[in-house]
Amino acid sequence: MSTDDRALPDAAEVTVSDAVSGDVLDFEAAMGGTSWERADGLHALIERASTYGWRVTLPGGSDAHSVALADEHGAYVGWCDCDGFAFHDGPCAHLCTLRKAAFIGGRTTTGERVRIASTAVEDSPPSGEALPDGGHQIERALREDAVGGRRVGGEGRR
Repeated sequence: MSTDDRALPDAAEVTVSDAVSGDVLDFEAAMGGTSWERADGLHALIERASTYGWRVTLPGGSDAHSVALADEHGAYVGWCDCDGFAFHDGPCAHLCTLRKAAFIGGRTTTGERVRIASTAVEDSPPSGEALPDGGHQIERALREDAVGGRRVGGEGRR
């Protein structure tokens, strides 16, 4: 579904449905392009506004853009309200900034580590049902590669 056909919500109102209604994002193809080069996961202003919604301001930029980004079963999905995303193929510099920040341990404006939420959180059983992990969230022990998000082995535990 193209995000051009509908009004995009503010980052604080982004739900899992809003995030997954965006494009499948190919960060690997973006490498070497201007969006990837402009992306700065260390120096951009990154504010988490909701589970899947962010506000991102690039260094030297004057506007914060509403961005949605989610990990949907190993594929990144999302959108941005900027013209670069609307009029070009692939992820914009704001989305690339979030992806880079998540990989390198970049921080939000409040000092929290940037982490891309998985849609699997939304697939958890309703309250009252028994959970196989005893009700505790289990953090995945495998790290992700910098671009594609593929799992690369247990030796790189965080």
